[in-house]
Amino acid sequence: MIDNDDFDDDERRRAAIIRRARVEGIEVAYETALAVCRDAKAPAQAKASAQRTLMQIGGLLDRSDRQAEQDKSPAEMTSEELNRAVARLKRSRSSADGDPGSVFD
Repeated sequence: MIDNDDFDDDERRRAAIIRRARVEGIEVAYETALAVCRDAKAPAQAKASAQRTLMQIGGLLDRSDRQAEQDKSPAEMTSEELNRAVARLKRSRSSADGDPGSVFD
């Protein structure tokens, strides 16, 4: 027979660990990534990884947000979303026309 008290204790411990990871873990990840970015002697690959981590923490690389934005009709978009959509369309048009564009496109 399964003891429900043991199951509840395990669930509470698991929930506490997840909560700590979300709060303390993100803070440590942020501080560490920031320190790597600021370290003049850090290798370029470490800096790039740290920059990506910071952008993810900041929500700048959230693919689900971008996908949701692409699924909206223009009438539902904010001006910022419209500007990004227009830029995406221009890039895809340039690619289709054979214009390689810029590495910054």
